[in-house]
Amino acid sequence: MKLAIVLLALAAVGSAEDSFCRCGAFITYSDDQAMVYLAPELPIDSCEDDAQLCRDSCSKELKDMSHGGDMWHVAPSGKTVGQHICETLTGLHYDFVHNHVVYGYYEVCGGPWQYTGVSSKGMLCCDDGFQEHCIN
Repeated sequence: MKLAIVLLALAAVGSAEDSFCRCGAFITYSDDQAMVYLAPELPIDSCEDDAQLCRDSCSKELKDMSHGGDMWHVAPSGKTVGQHICETLTGLHYDFVHNHVVYGYYEVCGGPWQYTGVSSKGMLCCDDGFQEHCIN
């Protein structure tokens, strides 16, 4: 009986270690998506039971780091959120980005990325890696 309890406890610890939540921001093209931000993994207790916790945590993370989706918010680095994204996109060979919304997604335990309900307040525009004001 004691052995069974120990094995169950070890199984519970092992599954908690395998449970994780990831948060990211993406821009979407008609035939592609580009990840422009990936937050550090957030620990969760259960892949099955903590999906809402993951979504809520990611929503908060994305809102906090962008001041509610403001691409012109100045980050602690001294650069705007949009400038950071433009530099990331240039590294992914997306040098020119015009009128794109940045969307927040979350992923539970390696499953599919799901929309958090968070997106940028305005459009993102980048010209050769530099953020610019969008002109419709």
